[in-house]
Amino acid sequence: MKVVLIGNGILALATAFRLLRRDPDVRLSLIGPADRLGCASLAAAAMFNSFCEVDPHTLGNPIERQKFLFNKSATPLWPGFLAELETPVNHGFGTFLINNLVTDSLEDDNFAAVVAGLKEFGEPYEVIDPAKIANYKPSPQCRAARGIFIPGEGWINPLQLVAALHAYLERSGRVEIVDGYCQSLQKGVSGAVLQDGRVISGDVYLLAPGAAFTDIVQASELGLDFPRIFYGVGCSILLETGPDTVKNCVRTPNRGLACGIYTAPQDPEHTLVGASNFISPVPENHPRLTSVHNLIQSAMEQINTDYYRAQLVRVNTGWRPTSEDTLPLLGQTSIQNLLVATGTKRDGLHCAPVISNYLADLILQGSSSLDLSLYKPERRPMRIYTREDAIRVAVRHTMNAAYQHGFKSAKNRMVEDLEAYYRRDLEELHDRVGAHDWGIPPEMINMYRYGHAQP
Repeated sequence: MKVVLIGNGILALATAFRLLRRDPDVRLSLIGPADRLGCASLAAAAMFNSFCEVDPHTLGNPIERQKFLFNKSATPLWPGFLAELETPVNHGFGTFLINNLVTDSLEDDNFAAVVAGLKEFGEPYEVIDPAKIANYKPSPQCRAARGIFIPGEGWINPLQLVAALHAYLERSGRVEIVDGYCQSLQKGVSGAVLQDGRVISGDVYLLAPGAAFTDIVQASELGLDFPRIFYGVGCSILLETGPDTVKNCVRTPNRGLACGIYTAPQDPEHTLVGASNFISPVPENHPRLTSVHNLIQSAMEQINTDYYRAQLVRVNTGWRPTSEDTLPLLGQTSIQNLLVATGTKRDGLHCAPVISNYLADLILQGSSSLDLSLYKPERRPMRIYTREDAIRVAVRHTMNAAYQHGFKSAKNRMVEDLEAYYRRDLEELHDRVGAHDWGIPPEMINMYRYGHAQP
């Protein structure tokens, strides 16, 4: 069997790795640019965080709860996955979740939701004194009021992971590494057409190009209906922190439609700081200045004041593939030899052991015992939120993001007036797009506002 994997990000690499391990006769072609421009995993701290991402609505929303359980199932698979890889990759378990007072009460509510989730599922955690976290030295105004330690959640160095997977594929002698961009699929999915005109053919095709998915689909004649995939543009910064390098992942709860401020060790001398996020219909090759400014300021004020003397080694930009209903697209399509894997947003690397097993099952066996029907690729965008929930969450996150970026209210009813303004604006937007009995995912507000997403 010859499998063509379109994309060379974490999902394509991990699936290729699984196929090689499970079938000694399989042959592969892996298509993707050698520089991996925009690769989401290479801009991430690559945290194994499921509970730390919980919001107050996560476990009460049936679809969000299923997504949480899916993410949670991946974490215990990582030690075995890395053992199979046979190449040392820097990683560790143990995450400190801190609750500081830099933003508004949404952060307090999110912290409480994480603790409630840990209790519900019996996940071990420990209440700690934030002041005792190694190399956590925030400015006095930004110090954490409370914190917990979650031993079962952690981090991995994504550059080393991607390099180790790539090296494994090269060593196998059964993988053709194709440096280039896929432009389209031939009609009937008989080949992958590259931008330079080359055609790569095989028996089975896995379309896993990250945020470029919709561009490829629109250039092909597939006759299939997928949710649109957008570019979730985010950036992180790599600091040379020497003896001030954090020993574990240290992060806040989610904030303003992103995952707050986080730091993760990459090796004994370097700390990765993130994150930022905004949804775009087109790729942006470089980070926005406001994102970099916020990360630098947050690192020095909220994590360690001694980072003022840290060296800025690199600024990373990644495109998180984000579907218009914010759920992944995973699995078999109605074209027998075409599978899809994208839309994982910031969970692709974390869930790679589960997703790669699932895809390998489908490719090699035609079926899987794992039920991921929620994420079937061919679907109309799912309605995850009620109208009221979507508007309420969007207002709270919009205000929280404002505080995260330095907003200070006047001593009057400014906050209440702003909340009322945002609510009216969102109600009008919902009416304008016909969202009367469903809610626009808060992350997709601007995509609907400017016509990039359609009901």
